[in-house]
Amino acid sequence: MIRIIIIVVVLAAIGLASIFGVAAFAPSLLPNAVLNLLGVTVPPEEKKAEPLGRPSAKETVLIDIDPLQIPLFRDGTVDRSLFMHLMIEVRQGPDADLVNKNLIRIIDAFLSYVHALNALDIKPGVNDRAFLKQRLLVKAAEIVGPNIIVDLLFVNIFERPFN
Repeated sequence: MIRIIIIVVVLAAIGLASIFGVAAFAPSLLPNAVLNLLGVTVPPEEKKAEPLGRPSAKETVLIDIDPLQIPLFRDGTVDRSLFMHLMIEVRQGPDADLVNKNLIRIIDAFLSYVHALNALDIKPGVNDRAFLKQRLLVKAAEIVGPNIIVDLLFVNIFERPFN
């Protein structure tokens, strides 16, 4: 009987020690009521990073990319040409400077991606403008970083058979 009492007391002591240890080293794991009961000051709640909302038109600037003529190949020959005139919408200031510095790399990534998309013959591919826009935004974000580019605008995009 004495052994059982000793075991229960030791387990209770270990349980209380572990609660005090968690309260000291990881207080966010315990509810505030338990922390108040133990006399530990409640840590201030950390503010979660909110996703950036879309800035107003006055806060952004449009960076014009010269129209691109992209030859699209089929069976080793040029089948048709894709003409794309794009504008990149970014926030004014350092974001615009960063995009302007990397504009050549962004254009190269766009050209490479359109060629790869056409070569892989993924459906809907370059014919689905919403899909193409999302993929080009991802490619641009890989170069300049996330949350830099606000939007990608198609000024003009069309295909023409190659003569």
